[in-house]
Amino acid sequence: MLGLLLILLFAPFNVLTLPFSFSFTGDQLVLQPVDGPAIESEVSTGPSSAVQLIYQFRDHVALENLAIRSNGHLVLTASNQAIVYEMNPAARNAPPTSLPSIPGVTGLTGIVETAPDVFAVAAGNWSSGGFHGEPGSFSIWSVDFNQRRPTVKLIAAIPEADALNGLTTLESSPEIILAADSSAGVIRRLNVITGEHNVALQNPFFAPTGKIPLGINGIRTFDGHLYFLNSAQGVYGRVPLNDDGSAAGEVQVVARTNLPAIYDDFDLDWEGNAWIATHANMLNEITIQGKQRNITADSRNTEMTEPTSAQFGRGSKQAEKTVYMVSAGNTAVGGQ
Repeated sequence: MLGLLLILLFAPFNVLTLPFSFSFTGDQLVLQPVDGPAIESEVSTGPSSAVQLIYQFRDHVALENLAIRSNGHLVLTASNQAIVYEMNPAARNAPPTSLPSIPGVTGLTGIVETAPDVFAVAAGNWSSGGFHGEPGSFSIWSVDFNQRRPTVKLIAAIPEADALNGLTTLESSPEIILAADSSAGVIRRLNVITGEHNVALQNPFFAPTGKIPLGINGIRTFDGHLYFLNSAQGVYGRVPLNDDGSAAGEVQVVARTNLPAIYDDFDLDWEGNAWIATHANMLNEITIQGKQRNITADSRNTEMTEPTSAQFGRGSKQAEKTVYMVSAGNTAVGGQ
């Protein structure tokens, strides 16, 4: 059984920034700029980018998410382990370092940097398939790399949560994190200093469906907006934010996936374009205008079985043009 860690190299590009609403004409999605004429959502397949395998976990590790330290090292979570991993992607085939485990939970999901070299991690109990969280088991922990040996400490238990997943911070207040509660269909707000937490955002576009119990998943803040993915509804959208993380306007749907492809988690580049880990084995890009393309081009790419998250590198110009991805695997290739 293998866990996979992959990197993808790409070329930069330029885009324009426009807000969109949406409607359907028959089976076709039409995106409507708020102050302009309607244009059709476009899904294209670009030339295949090079995918390079960095490391294969020898044990059963269902990699779920990742963050990048300022030194370029990767910090990894797994939905079926309560262990945070760290590894240097430049040291090929070097095994990752296991940090102290988080007690009382079976898996870890979202991770985000809240202060220099300090990361918040969502922890809780998940089913073996990773689709069902155990309500009442979730909490947020800090992982601090500023000590000689990294330390792990509880920030707050959040017993009201059903299934904490993606995490992000407010742009103006990195001590305030937003946490996607995928089963409850809400976004929770937590002050990592005081431990105070409550519901910041709730919207029908965040909710799961009967077929897929995970609704809102990956979330990011950029240019005064919260960008989000809904795995169940196949929606990529955004909502303007007030300084406290509450909604300053209505949700705008930027794009939709073509099911059965399922959006999972993502990162934004410097221009606000989303790079999305998409099941079963794709990396998709969605521009702010809502145009989509499959970066990996070949949906049969077996090296990226069930990718769960993507992040741009840090520390050098080359790293900033590198997308790191983690993959959870499936029964055909073993748990990852």
